[in-house]
Amino acid sequence: MSYTVLARRYRSKTFDDVIGQEPIAKTLTNAIEADRTAHAYLFSGTRGVGKTSMARIFARELNTSAELKECEAIGEAVLRGDDLDVIEIDGASNRGVQEARDLIAAAGLAPTRCRYRIYIIDEVHMLTTPAFNALLKTMEEPPSHVKFILCTTEPHKIPATIQSRCQRFDFRTIPSQKIGQHLSNILQQEDIKADPEVIAHVSRLGNGSMRDALSILDRLLAGGAKTIASDEMEELLGLPSQTAVTSICDHVVESNVSGALESAASLLSGGVAMDRALEELASCFRHTLIARVCGEDSILLELSDTSKKEAAERGAMIDESSLTHMIAICDAASRQVRRGGSGRALFDATIARLCLSKEIAQAGAALKQGSGSRSVQTKKKSNSPQVIRTPKSAMPTPTVTIPEKVEWSDIHAVISQTPGLKRIAAYLQCKVMSEGMMTLTINEEGRESSTYILGRRAEIERVCVQVLGKPCTVKIEGDAVQSIVNDTAINPDVASSEIVKTASELFDGTLLRVRGIEEEKDSNSSESGGN
Repeated sequence: MSYTVLARRYRSKTFDDVIGQEPIAKTLTNAIEADRTAHAYLFSGTRGVGKTSMARIFARELNTSAELKECEAIGEAVLRGDDLDVIEIDGASNRGVQEARDLIAAAGLAPTRCRYRIYIIDEVHMLTTPAFNALLKTMEEPPSHVKFILCTTEPHKIPATIQSRCQRFDFRTIPSQKIGQHLSNILQQEDIKADPEVIAHVSRLGNGSMRDALSILDRLLAGGAKTIASDEMEELLGLPSQTAVTSICDHVVESNVSGALESAASLLSGGVAMDRALEELASCFRHTLIARVCGEDSILLELSDTSKKEAAERGAMIDESSLTHMIAICDAASRQVRRGGSGRALFDATIARLCLSKEIAQAGAALKQGSGSRSVQTKKKSNSPQVIRTPKSAMPTPTVTIPEKVEWSDIHAVISQTPGLKRIAAYLQCKVMSEGMMTLTINEEGRESSTYILGRRAEIERVCVQVLGKPCTVKIEGDAVQSIVNDTAINPDVASSEIVKTASELFDGTLLRVRGIEEEKDSNSSESGGN
């Protein structure tokens, strides 16, 4: 007799046998008992979580009753998939519109022995769009004796028009803990002993799929051994040595660079790819993180009791932030070594960096503390009186000692040292200096700068007041000045307008001349004509 794989031999036969899908099983059971079953169902979920098994069990419960003489035989035929009234169709092989038309034609036939004619279409997302369109009407209003059960791993590929005609049930991935319990029961029935680490590791490798986990277990049992040890599992499945992985993690936690590099070299010498080794290290650090934060009894820790204890011991020697940083380092390095180049150098550098992560974190904390103290000092400085910087035009003149009798030479010396007035001091001469009044003239050298000097009259006056120590009005006159004044006579209304005041304050300037728009146009036209 040929061998039957574990996934088929231990396939679920009742709703209670379906692992990890208890809410769906309860809903379907209640629907049968209340006689409220729909005409079409959609079972979606990843591979190996019990979709087809649930469909067969549901079909058997619908089509068997105590009144049937062959009730047990019909039930077994339904679970095997070869009953006359429960037709299983592979959507990948029967995906065309002609197959859909044949299904519609056969749906009109009455069931041979049972109450319903049930169609289980597996991988229904493989049907073509015309095939889906052909099924629309029949799935919306099928004969009273017809029911559809659609199974798929990719529900997003099924048209919304089909989904709206079905009751949808989403199958969840199976927790590793429940997979491990089921594997333990199977090994007990098979009279085979296995280390707890083996069962825990196979459960994790199943990645939420019971069928995948059972297929891996079949590989381990293929040699006919009655006992499966952890090292034998690693050798048979080509897995990284967990002893080497935990050794690397221990050395990393202890900041032992040489020991970590030696253990890493031993791991790679076993034929493990560098990116795979880094993924295993990240997984080990994750277990350590969970054991430290949630405790070794946490359901998130999918390990054997011995491995849980080891993870808890490692977690007691390192903090959460360092573990999080290590996981991020392993993840980034695993992607980089896959790109080629100096992969081994990068791998060894990553191992060394993991060992030095504590020192790096301490250095970062010291830098942070230093920056914090500097920020405090800066804050203290900010609480001290602020120095207000004045614009250049408003900068104070040099401090002077007021003599008993002030001469023009005294005032001229201060003007020569005042910022903004140094350049024009040589162009100014005193014509008249009387009580409260001073008349200045511009010499021949300063004729070209007459406009600029007139713009600084207020500053010159401020210097004079400071030197004299009493109010004084400064007047600048002369032939050059008179021609400018005649040319730049300013209307008082213009000078007092808001826009002129705003411009003067914005640019810290003095109003010298106002030209009208028409005057500007005439000036531009004359210049262009001259050119």
